[in-house]
Amino acid sequence: MIKSGASAAASWLSLTASWRRFKWGLAIFLTGLAGLLLTSQWHEVAYYCSMAILLAGFALAMVGYAGIFWHRISGLNPRGKSSRRDN
Repeated sequence: MIKSGASAAASWLSLTASWRRFKWGLAIFLTGLAGLLLTSQWHEVAYYCSMAILLAGFALAMVGYAGIFWHRISGLNPRGKSSRRDN
């Protein structure tokens, strides 16, 4: 089943999906970093593969962080809050 455009965008920007994307990106980044530190001195191909994994993990983590940041900023929107105060 194909989701509509609005619901697909909402699921892409949901807070849980953003956190999941950030954690996966961080795990991939750390895998690339470990590969870079442990195997890159032995072969040039291992260096470039580790760098590619490291950069892919960084990109995925930053996409996830952008979604988390978007939720933080959108929570500061004064138009979304009620202008009437109950004392």
